[in-house]
Amino acid sequence: MKHSLFTVAAFFLSCAHVFAVPQVPGPLQDILLQKKADSSKVGYLAVYWKTADESVYFALSTNDDPLGFTELNGGNHIVSPTLGTGAVRDLSIIAGDGIWYILGTDLNIGETNWSAAVANGSRAIVVWQSTDLVNWTDERLVTAEGPTAGCVWAPDAVWLPQYNEFFVHWASPLYDEDDTSHTGTATPLLIRGGITTDFTTIEDPGTYIDYSPSDTLDLSFLQINETAFVRIHAGGGIDGIIAEVGYGGIWGDWERPAGVIAADYEGPYPFWDNEVDGKAWLLSDLVGGGAGLRAWESADPTSGVFDSTASALTYMRHGSVLAVTQEQYDALTSAFGA
Repeated sequence: MKHSLFTVAAFFLSCAHVFAVPQVPGPLQDILLQKKADSSKVGYLAVYWKTADESVYFALSTNDDPLGFTELNGGNHIVSPTLGTGAVRDLSIIAGDGIWYILGTDLNIGETNWSAAVANGSRAIVVWQSTDLVNWTDERLVTAEGPTAGCVWAPDAVWLPQYNEFFVHWASPLYDEDDTSHTGTATPLLIRGGITTDFTTIEDPGTYIDYSPSDTLDLSFLQINETAFVRIHAGGGIDGIIAEVGYGGIWGDWERPAGVIAADYEGPYPFWDNEVDGKAWLLSDLVGGGAGLRAWESADPTSGVFDSTASALTYMRHGSVLAVTQEQYDALTSAFGA
């Protein structure tokens, strides 16, 4: 189905700096915010990369403990990229209809520098897919941007049931069309995005969040229901990571109900608790170092408040978490150990 959601959303994007507080009636708001824990899930799969090896790694939680992970496959990678730059980072695992996808940034920083990576980096997303979470195949590079983009970083996606499609998003700076060498002034990092059904092509790429002159990157969504979301990103006029809340779908108005969650952090990834209604967890990566992920928790993520925990997952870098069933948990343990 060909369409342009970005045309529909143009009005909202033109008001990117205006935070209109969504007016949700009290009783309705109570219903919206009651995200129920999923009793069919028994644990969590973490997908990440390591400072010393920009490949895909897995860790499995100790049952439903969202902060107690054990590396799988003896601490060795599950898959390693063979295409593009030969390295991958900023990993997201996406659940489809009987298919799971891993998305990542095509960047080998050891073969370049940050200035060059921003201006003339890869404009593709690294993708693998699986029907069982164990066997990952169909490695591919999916072009996300045209020649005006300097790079494509930190891809992630959210399912849009009303369209039966994914909204896949990433961060890119844009250059003037006549600046083919990208030596001039670019926009800051913008959150860009497009539509896909199977992560083989991306349609209708456009700008989703523009907080110029500030960079904005590393966007992830925490979905409450079809129209209510919490989105968390780095930058956007602040130093660190911050939560925004919206009740009108991903194209609606957003508010910042609280301040900065943590300064000097990036790569935030929120996920729901399997056992406690309405509770969420957040993992985030320290800027510029290999210290690993830290964890925060929130009894009500729509408040924008996440409290720091003592947990530090020192071997993990910017990644994501998937809640798994008992069958999936057992299959991962059988295939990769625990």
